[in-house]
Amino acid sequence: MQTTYAESDLFENFDALLETYDISNELMVFELGKFHFLRKRKAKQELKALFYALWKLALKQSFPDDYERFFSTYCKDNNLEKDAAGNATTFFRSVEVYNTLLAEHGTSNFSNVADFLTDQLVKDSSRREYITLKLALSIRSTYNLIFQKLIAN
Repeated sequence: MQTTYAESDLFENFDALLETYDISNELMVFELGKFHFLRKRKAKQELKALFYALWKLALKQSFPDDYERFFSTYCKDNNLEKDAAGNATTFFRSVEVYNTLLAEHGTSNFSNVADFLTDQLVKDSSRREYITLKLALSIRSTYNLIFQKLIAN
């Protein structure tokens, strides 16, 4: 017997996950202190975009025939794709960058995404490789959480 899930259930689960998403661990991995205001703001935007892309990847794993429709409907319902002028929003473009990066390895390896984020947010650190590795593990953990809670009640 196959169980079907309503889009609204998927969307509500994602909204709840997004609302409780805590990026403090990633900020510590990036070694951003309390006075790195601009980089923290950039990190928050990038990590939120990555969260959306990880959700799309989890949708693809669970609903290979419908994931694009689910993701597109959610983005349209929440006005994420286009601004008032009909142009793609900066946020949605960021999500698409992460979708492209995640498509390269799927769920098997998140190091390319971690490397991209490290390039964006870490300046002149002798610990780049360490930061990238820790971040890849954090991204995997976040993906696993999203995947496990995707259809949870």
